[in-house]
Amino acid sequence: MHSFMKNTQNSEVSRYTHCAQIDKAHIWHPFTPWEVWRCADPLIIESGQGVELIDIDGLRYLDGVSSLWCNVHGHSHPSLLEAISGQAQKLCHSTMLGLSHLPVIELTEQLIRIVPDNLSRVFYADSGTTAVEAALRMSLEWWQKQGGSGQHKTKLLSLVGAYHGDSLGAVGVGFLESFHKSLTHAVIPALRVKPPHIYRFFEGESPEIALEKSLADLSATLVDQADTLAAMIVEPLVQGAAGIWVHPDEYLREAARLCKLHNVLFIADEVATGFGKTGSMFSVEKAGVKPDILVLGKGLSAGYLPISAAVTTEEIFLAFGGDPQERKTFYYGQTFCGNPLAAAVATENLKIFARDHVLDLLPGRIEHFAKELEKQISGLAHVDEVRRLGLMTGIDFTQTPGKRDPHDTSDGIGMRITMEARKRGAIIRPLGDTMVLMPALAMKEDDLTKLVEITAQAIEAVLGN
Repeated sequence: MHSFMKNTQNSEVSRYTHCAQIDKAHIWHPFTPWEVWRCADPLIIESGQGVELIDIDGLRYLDGVSSLWCNVHGHSHPSLLEAISGQAQKLCHSTMLGLSHLPVIELTEQLIRIVPDNLSRVFYADSGTTAVEAALRMSLEWWQKQGGSGQHKTKLLSLVGAYHGDSLGAVGVGFLESFHKSLTHAVIPALRVKPPHIYRFFEGESPEIALEKSLADLSATLVDQADTLAAMIVEPLVQGAAGIWVHPDEYLREAARLCKLHNVLFIADEVATGFGKTGSMFSVEKAGVKPDILVLGKGLSAGYLPISAAVTTEEIFLAFGGDPQERKTFYYGQTFCGNPLAAAVATENLKIFARDHVLDLLPGRIEHFAKELEKQISGLAHVDEVRRLGLMTGIDFTQTPGKRDPHDTSDGIGMRITMEARKRGAIIRPLGDTMVLMPALAMKEDDLTKLVEITAQAIEAVLGN
């Protein structure tokens, strides 16, 4: 079992103590309650190797959340490091504003081959949030440029419990109260419809009735608001930050069909779900959906450097063309969008997918992972539900075995289980009290078994068996 008690007598510990003091005195950590952090012995990572992270004291931890859902092929992958190093010898940064560069051209050539075949134009950004912003602006501006009745299409539609990033525009379509409550008066809220899990989990309906009701809700909203709606944005098949809520293929398929029927653009936000996490390269493939805009991030660079993209149709792109005096240009972007280092490693990432037949290896690993979850976690008395699609997994808990009776948030169940797992050598992270497992595609069967085993032990340590 890993120990977090630091022996102050050796030199390595004084290094740890110094780093911890600097951290607590000056670093503001995202999504991290300060009162919890200031009382903890912070875990300070120094390096990574394969599917493990290594701390400043040399202790190893299975990376059970793929470094916030983005690591694909493991840490310190030789060919990815070589791609970064090789590019660094040539060009570390050059703007995309009015210029191009070889790494981003090479990446685009690879990317266009694997996205849905109706998509032909790639707009690069530097994070999932900024790519979502690009998609939203494209949609809204595209309708304005159509003139006539299109100018009335000024609203956006999203799902209850959606998360699409943390800029104000992204918060408007992806509002989560625990994250964004204080921003309520600063954002323009999207129209929202209930996805199937709201009816199934919270209202007790069967999966069939839940799907029927959610689609009826969506259809009614589109009928009523079609003249004012520019686009609908969806996390396809899995709502991530809301708690790994999985939707049936039929929901995504019908949502896309209804949007097309009512002349509303359809945006698939695959920042979290893309690049194999659900078992296929992109989740939209599983449902046979071709979105008007596909948003990519996280795994685009295999989790090595910040880069993202909004990939769209030629029709949408052409609306932003014309004489410069018409001012149809898309006036949006970031300093580091399409950065050459990030583009080079993203290109190598896509080459690894093809060269190493990564997607062909996934079904076996996913099946093994599913069996281990069923064997070691699903039957635990205080586990209410295990939700999973591919490698994306959420675990809910109950105070009363056999009954849906969630813990009070003040109990801090998720964080307590996280700390117990860390003691045993795995890094996992909760969303509220939903425990998330999100291993890298590179994690093999033995390590998947170990990750589930540690998680089960951590749950039992906190909640009993």
